Amino acid sequence: MAASVSLRVSTGTNAGTESSAQTGITLISADALSGGSVSPGTNSYERWVRLAVDNPGDLILTTFSFRGSPNLPDGVEIKYGVTDTPSTPVNTVSNIATHTLGTERVIFDANSYSEAGDRTRYLVFQEQVALTAPSGAITQNLLAFSWSEA
Repeated sequence: MAASVSLRVSTGTNAGTESSAQTGITLISADALSGGSVSPGTNSYERWVRLAVDNPGDLILTTFSFRGSPNLPDGVEIKYGVTDTPSTPVNTVSNIATHTLGTERVIFDANSYSEAGDRTRYLVFQEQVALTAPSGAITQNLLAFSWSEA
């Protein structure tokens, strides 16, 4: 039986409020699941994300990774980082999301999971917008997640 895994977003103090399963994430000007766009010269709130093992089947899941496909206007960057320790999301320059998102595959959790309810390490994303960047919404960008099953 194939495993089922879902995307979860955590908000609030110490990223302590976890969402139900999500089909995507937004990088916005609020520490919430929805909110306003990010203005030039500012940063989005960090977006704390992890994958939840909803049903492992009879499998062990490991080597969780993602790949980005950033298509961003000049002056806009998406940063990411990985941590085990939850923290309250900030809209100042992140101390966790310090790597620039590119198209390379990034392994963010090499641990093995075999129980329903298991969670991966946190992935933290932040949109950083230069003062010279154009105003307005950016086009949707794709993040593809993958893992190994044994």
